[in-house]
Amino acid sequence: MAGILDDTYDAYGTYEELEIFTEAIQRWSSNNLDSLPEYMKLIYKCLLDIYGEMKEFRAKEGKAYELEYFKESMKEYITSYMTEAKWREEGYVPTIEEHESVRFMSSAYKMLTTASFVGMGDMITEEAFKWVETNPHVVKSSAAISRLMDDVVGRKEDQERKHVVTTVESYMKQHDVKEEEACDLINQQVEDAWKDMNRELLICKDVPLRLIMTVFNMARVMDTLYKYQDNFTHVGEEFIHNIKSLLVHAISVD
Repeated sequence: MAGILDDTYDAYGTYEELEIFTEAIQRWSSNNLDSLPEYMKLIYKCLLDIYGEMKEFRAKEGKAYELEYFKESMKEYITSYMTEAKWREEGYVPTIEEHESVRFMSSAYKMLTTASFVGMGDMITEEAFKWVETNPHVVKSSAAISRLMDDVVGRKEDQERKHVVTTVESYMKQHDVKEEEACDLINQQVEDAWKDMNRELLICKDVPLRLIMTVFNMARVMDTLYKYQDNFTHVGEEFIHNIKSLLVHAISVD
């Protein structure tokens, strides 16, 4: 669903359509279906259906509140996408600081962290969801890794169409550097974010290790997808081999 929403805001929706969809997400009601373009109705209904089914399921265990946290994180996520759509529409080049203020949400990692906690069992209490609400450093670092790696490997394809200015382009303008140097600076930020995550893993005592590792594993997914190229958009044989090595083939101990 996150991929579909990303494509809708990044490539397919007009600015006017995205404004309507964003407002519908904030209202979060099937009463808004008639106001949406036909292709958006399916997306919106699917999202509400997933939410409703999961809320009913979790309510049986007295944990319907989990879905309320998910809903609010989804609203934040969509609002950040609309901010980027506005930048694209106006041809605005945001500063690096403006990028940082939005990318935490638009990377989807706060929303995905919240979603991943839903239904994890008795070890998940409401305190875990409240922890994510505080925008903890480890989640911010995970989001930075996601967004920055995506911006670096996806920049060429983005430039082939009207797009939101990437962090690479903001660095180039703000620091008056060439593309290669901007990418080097951003890759260093990714390395720094990994160091921050490792430090948080060692010092964070208030959150169960399993929850911290969930955040880590999502960052590891990005490292697998975007280490050298955009394997999410273009799935090649090397990437398929890597996935099989990770998840399918047995490890030899000879």
